[in-house]
Amino acid sequence: METITLRTVLDKPDNIYKGGEIIAGQVKVSVAERIQSAELVLGLYCKGSSKAPNILKTIEKKQQEIHLFIGSWMPERYIYPFEIIAPESPLTYQGQIFDVGWYLKTIARSSKGKDIAIKSEITLLKEKRMPMGNEVKNSEEVVHSQSSGKSLTGCFSVTLAFTFIGIYFAWKTFSAEGDYAGLYGWGGTILITFGLIAFFLLTYTALINRRIKKAEVRLGSRQVNPGGKVPFILTFEANTPFEIEKISATLRGNEIVDFFRSSKNKKYLKQCLYENRQELPFSQKKISTKAPFQVKGESLIPKDAPCSIDLMESGKGMALSWEIEFAIEMKKWPDWIHFEDITVQP
Repeated sequence: METITLRTVLDKPDNIYKGGEIIAGQVKVSVAERIQSAELVLGLYCKGSSKAPNILKTIEKKQQEIHLFIGSWMPERYIYPFEIIAPESPLTYQGQIFDVGWYLKTIARSSKGKDIAIKSEITLLKEKRMPMGNEVKNSEEVVHSQSSGKSLTGCFSVTLAFTFIGIYFAWKTFSAEGDYAGLYGWGGTILITFGLIAFFLLTYTALINRRIKKAEVRLGSRQVNPGGKVPFILTFEANTPFEIEKISATLRGNEIVDFFRSSKNKKYLKQCLYENRQELPFSQKKISTKAPFQVKGESLIPKDAPCSIDLMESGKGMALSWEIEFAIEMKKWPDWIHFEDITVQP
């Protein structure tokens, strides 16, 4: 016979609660013999379970913990009521590559031996809110600003150093003998190739940065509810005149399972749940250097959009993230692309 037996009884028989609701119940403890030192702890845990192929991992986060009892027990039955406020996020979620669940864990610690623990699974759903219309904040927040003043001198110096070292190695092949000649030759070829490729890419990057004198992204808000809107303003100035072909904003929702930094299981998988690309209207194609050019728009979050989830710890775990990709397609020039993360909240 067990010295201690536990049972958790919730106030709702279906164990279904809304975010922000009070989870109430009782922990019933049966003690068979006297225990000098005992402790009863109740914790609320969130658990993420990966369903991705070859990444069968789980991650748990303790959200709350309360101590129901500390002291000694006599042979008897005890009842300890409790109340815990359910968090508003993350909610119970069944996704394509991972699931999110919740449970209450009751632990009895005693001087008699090992801990005794039981789990009670619960379901957290989104709280129903009264429709308030399309709430949009009027004040925009500058979330990104860049200018062409970035110095790439250091990067150019490194690439030139690689190139000259490669040339020196190649020159050494003429005076080296045997295997050393081949070693110097291969080493010089690799260093010269790397240096020239890096030099070309850096030159290309510098020209792109110089094309746009200044670019700025403003968001109405980073946090939005399902069915809401995220207004934005793109402002950019040209260093030299260029022609625009398209300006677009793409809203994406992604599930991510990331255990790449784990030494035991280096795996990463991203699954796109939602994507909506919209082309933004603009008044002129040829951009001059005389005045800043501005484009306004808004991204509409679907009414049934799943809320953002963050179950990442030390760079590994699971997440459901939302982002907006801004792109300016320029004629005869590579696209200017920028990403902004947003949070979809219950």
